Amino acid sequence: MEEILVIDDEPMIRSMMKMALAEMGYTVTGAHFVEEALGTYENDTCRFSAMVTDFNLEDGTGLDIVNTVNDNEESIPAILMTGSAKISPRDSYRAGFSAFFHKPFGCAEIGHEIDELLGKAS
Repeated sequence: MEEILVIDDEPMIRSMMKMALAEMGYTVTGAHFVEEALGTYENDTCRFSAMVTDFNLEDGTGLDIVNTVNDNEESIPAILMTGSAKISPRDSYRAGFSAFFHKPFGCAEIGHEIDELLGKAS
């Protein structure tokens, strides 16, 4: 079963994403902070098939996470979700994100994007 890492500092969004992705058959691990996400990722880099991260987090940004993961040459598809205008879709793709969603969005939309990124789309 594919495991997805979901990073968001808003507990309700993190919980909704976890439930929606679990209903689609994914195992989901959640993280609140950049440091927590990186610690979780680095403890088992082979475990995660993709990640979904908010841009603005309490101790940094989703970009910090993607940069660290890509620096380790273990890059995985990364989806950026944000309610901020601080980063554009074009800039997010240049930074290494595979997809961009502006809040609000439907959790199923992100799930279908993950399916496509992992070659599971029907």
